[in-house]
Amino acid sequence: MPGQDNSSDRFMGYVELAGMDRPFVSKAEERRLLEQGISQFGLDPNEARGILLYAAQQNAIRMEREVDGRMLPILDRFGGKRKKVAKGKFKEAASLYNELAGGVLTDEESRLYVKQVMEQNKFRPRRSMLMSRRWYDKIGKDKKPGSLLASLPFRSV
Repeated sequence: MPGQDNSSDRFMGYVELAGMDRPFVSKAEERRLLEQGISQFGLDPNEARGILLYAAQQNAIRMEREVDGRMLPILDRFGGKRKKVAKGKFKEAASLYNELAGGVLTDEESRLYVKQVMEQNKFRPRRSMLMSRRWYDKIGKDKKPGSLLASLPFRSV
């Protein structure tokens, strides 16, 4: 069918455009692209996934699923038998995650992705010297502003 071939070519172009600005596709972005390939371009799910993976490979676009799979052996090594990752090793894992993702993630994003991989695969943070896991619990939390008055454009001295 010539119409099917045309829609698959258009979808491939769409995927290439999506990865042009930031060559890293998260799981949510991958799902959105697949949904659009199925609904807007009329492709079947397997064909849309195949085109997405082919376009990602051809254009050096990193997929979150792929990077997560590469991080598992690294976390296994860092976590040991008990699957507990120390703070220093966690920082190293976040740095490696960013490198595997093509260096396009911020430090906070890479820490959040590593935390997600740890939680999905039942890894735990190792306690620090003060018997706390606060360093791990802070990841992904919104930072609170210091003071309401400090954020105002005027202050009385």
